[in-house]
Amino acid sequence: MFSRELSAHGRAFLNYESLAGVEVKDMTIDGFPAKLFFNPARVRSVMADVSPEALQQRACFLCPDGVEENQLTHNWESSTGHTYYIRVNPFPIFSPHFTVSSSVHERQELLPHLEAMLHLAKELPEMTIFYNGPMCGASAPDHMHFQAVPRHSLPIEDHFSTNYANAILVQETDLQTHLAAVKRVLAMGTIPEEASQTGSLTIGASHSEEYEPRWNIVTWYEDMWHTVIFFRRESRPMCFFAPEEERILFSPATVEMGGIGIVANRESFDRLTPARLRDIIREVADNPLA
Repeated sequence: MFSRELSAHGRAFLNYESLAGVEVKDMTIDGFPAKLFFNPARVRSVMADVSPEALQQRACFLCPDGVEENQLTHNWESSTGHTYYIRVNPFPIFSPHFTVSSSVHERQELLPHLEAMLHLAKELPEMTIFYNGPMCGASAPDHMHFQAVPRHSLPIEDHFSTNYANAILVQETDLQTHLAAVKRVLAMGTIPEEASQTGSLTIGASHSEEYEPRWNIVTWYEDMWHTVIFFRRESRPMCFFAPEEERILFSPATVEMGGIGIVANRESFDRLTPARLRDIIREVADNPLA
């Protein structure tokens, strides 16, 4: 599927070709290995406007009517009963990079799809599956989706540290045991039931006004399930909104929380030092145990 789509020499082909020119800085943050990528093709995701007004005005690019003509789709039937569309991500960070979206246009909400995410990780052991919360890096919070990238793409997979972004790791060999353990961890970030029922997610909303706690999730399967949970306090850091001469256009999602920082302009790439990146991650991360 990946090679067939790129053979059409369309948008995806050009963006995957450009990955060869991505500039990389190796960094160490409190002993944790990290990297910074300068990838201009990711500007659409870094700068995504996810306000309710913007979502209402644009066509959903994960729905069948919104995909480009040359985008291929593989239907994946999860044993949970949900159906998902697997497509090549046309704005990649890694090669290959896939988007796994619900066949139904429904909001980005993890718990109804968590078990399917774990099934997918086992069916694709060569891939790492991740989830961006609706206020934690998702550029399509109005359409439920995961992403899949090659295993070992994220430093957090091989260099897990609780000192980095207050990450929490759950490991189990049995699916249902793992699912229950992950749900117990996620329950640390619960929000009022009435907020979940009303679905009152708005840009910049306080946690009590959102239908889902702020989190980023990474999972993979290697002899057992491994799931890393990052709880979030902020959607974007203050430097994103700073005056132009100080601005760093850095919008952390799961990849960034997992140790790979993405910026789409030269000024931000030059301004981000290991110390600054450490401070930004600490600014947006949360600790539900504190």
